[in-house]
Amino acid sequence: MRRAISTWSRSLSLALVMVASLTTSACERGGGETEHPKDGGEDGEDEDLGDASLSGGGPGGIAEVTAGMASADPAIVDAEALIAKGEPARALELMDAAIVERPDHARFHYVRGNALSHLDRDDEAMAAYERAIALDPDDALPHAALGNLVGLRFTATDADKKAAIGHLQAALERDPSLADAHLALGVVLLDLGRLEDAAQALETAARLAPSVDTSYTLAQVYARLGDDARALEHAHSAIEGEPGAAGVDIRLLYARLLMKAARADEAAAEFEQVAKLVPDSPPLRLEVARGLLELGKLEQSEVHMRWLVDAVPDQAPVRVNYGRLLVAQGAAKDALAQFDEALKLDPESRAAKTYRIEALVAAKRCKDARDALAQLSEALGKQHRAVEKAKAWVYPRCK
Repeated sequence: MRRAISTWSRSLSLALVMVASLTTSACERGGGETEHPKDGGEDGEDEDLGDASLSGGGPGGIAEVTAGMASADPAIVDAEALIAKGEPARALELMDAAIVERPDHARFHYVRGNALSHLDRDDEAMAAYERAIALDPDDALPHAALGNLVGLRFTATDADKKAAIGHLQAALERDPSLADAHLALGVVLLDLGRLEDAAQALETAARLAPSVDTSYTLAQVYARLGDDARALEHAHSAIEGEPGAAGVDIRLLYARLLMKAARADEAAAEFEQVAKLVPDSPPLRLEVARGLLELGKLEQSEVHMRWLVDAVPDQAPVRVNYGRLLVAQGAAKDALAQFDEALKLDPESRAAKTYRIEALVAAKRCKDARDALAQLSEALGKQHRAVEKAKAWVYPRCK
């Protein structure tokens, strides 16, 4: 249940996936609880180790969807099975017909909302969930579905996420056993930067129903909290649950955590495995090449950089990172050619302007390096992180 993240390995709408997972709980109840924080908190920040992203990976066959539903209305069972098979339009037709016969059946409106969500008709889905809540305020599922739809879609604002917390809390007050609602709450809280609260919600989800997605998100939370040991533990658990191509985002996170733990050879092996699992993806190859470069594995990085230059020569980030590699290999003049090419492709590339200064210093062109630093400082401000980075290259070697 990860949203598309920097690995570009996910594409399904988070809201749709979370609604689909809640469908499996349509006739179940149980125990477990999360102590829910009040709305508020700071905005989340993008991190090198990932954001609270969800997507469509993981289990979810028809047998799971219909498990425990023998006593449910046959129209609901049939509609949810159709949704699980990827036929939401037919499910919507079925629910519309059922609502004509029984317009006050709350669960019909809830399942109708699920079908609409899968059809990307979010406004109509929200109206359906709200109608279900109006008809049966004590049913947890439409509260949870509304929270997922409001807070976990790609376009959700901080205000949306804070509103989603209220919906998810309402669901969990009614049914504390909804593991997916605890997971959704954890993701929203992570997005808002409320890390301790996110960890609490996610740990509850893990106790109720361990999953790849929960482990993956816990790894991100603990990484941002600075608890690297627990982050590694959860990332490793997530990889064991999803070891193939669908789990490359997890594997990249795990590689970065291993790198941070100074386990360079293990990290390099994980980066290489990403390239083996998905060999034809330029964005993933770039992540692999960058990771190996940062590990100092220059020959390994070069293999992937050369593939990238051949596959996507007109992409500025590829040229920038190839230039970085060449600087590390002592080929400063060749690196400058790559940075110049990157700036032709993207004249505003901050990375190209910054790393070009390092290449100028390495080429012993100190006057040009100082001039480039002055221009960067004027454009970004003297305290900008890129400027500070460039100063660290210029001042020790260019007096």
